[in-house]
Amino acid sequence: MDKIKAYLKKPAALGVGALIVGILFGLVVLGWGVWPLQWVDASPADLRMDYQRDYLCMTIDSYIKNQDSKLVQLRWEGLGENANALLDTLTPAVCGFSSNTEIQAFKEMMGATSPEASMGNAGYMFGEEPAATNDAIQPESSFSVAPLMILLLLTLVVGAVFVVLMKRKNAGGSAKPRKSAVKPSKVNAVKNQAFTTASTVPAAAKREPALAQFMTTYRQGDDLYDDSFSIDSVNGEFLGECGVGIAETIGVGDPKKVTALEVWLFDKNDIQTVTKILMSEHASNDAAIRQRMVSKGEPIKAEPGMTFVMETATLQLEAKIIDMVYARGPLPENSYFSRLTMEISVWPK
Repeated sequence: MDKIKAYLKKPAALGVGALIVGILFGLVVLGWGVWPLQWVDASPADLRMDYQRDYLCMTIDSYIKNQDSKLVQLRWEGLGENANALLDTLTPAVCGFSSNTEIQAFKEMMGATSPEASMGNAGYMFGEEPAATNDAIQPESSFSVAPLMILLLLTLVVGAVFVVLMKRKNAGGSAKPRKSAVKPSKVNAVKNQAFTTASTVPAAAKREPALAQFMTTYRQGDDLYDDSFSIDSVNGEFLGECGVGIAETIGVGDPKKVTALEVWLFDKNDIQTVTKILMSEHASNDAAIRQRMVSKGEPIKAEPGMTFVMETATLQLEAKIIDMVYARGPLPENSYFSRLTMEISVWPK
């Protein structure tokens, strides 16, 4: 008991203990006991819009290859009454098809005119009676305001106690200095250009395995997107960092409409952070946007499958755009991204 009291007098131990108690109370008591949330029979219609498009693309691809009429009807009805509107938004670029033939053939097969008519036509084509449209799936939950208020009150109390204890500790002095964890600042494109190369990796770098490889994906709606990765040697020594984040948006409203992403590379043995700006087709052709991006890094037009290289004093980064889809909306065509996936590899220079 005395040992427990002694530990509780330490602010760090008390903070960790309060965190553990809060997690157990929130998960076990509130999450599983008092206020559980249950989802029943979720369907593709409950997915986010870009995931619904991906699902429909896979449905078309599966039917073209397998010709399973019952399975395609089931998947089509799973998208609900918005299936036809969703089908009209598909393009070969979104689905990764070489041409519009597959999509057009699917439209003709389904006889897509209205949600009720198209599902009915699909059923008759497959020799079956049209199936009734599924009702929207709703989450079943025992909602109560009281548990939420208890959780908020507990969080505030624990946070207040922890802040008070930390202030008392800092007021007493003798606190050990901590290592700086400030993210390296980015310099302008004029300095960056001295450390960038052509979009091919020298043979010397390709002869040895990469120090690190990362995969990162931006999706529309992730307004706080800012991925960063640590680069370490085979012995675990810290060599630097790299990352991808939002550089520029256009338009107004939520979610943000991202028209440019920044890719940066920090080398602990270099005095500068190298940055490149991946711009949409619209942003690349807009002189005003391009001029603003020059102050952040070297602007380049993003294209699917493209590869570019960034170099510092001791590191070399190769980035490849694996997948890229533009969003559709009231703004100019190809002006902001719906999804962009990038593979990053780093070698010692």
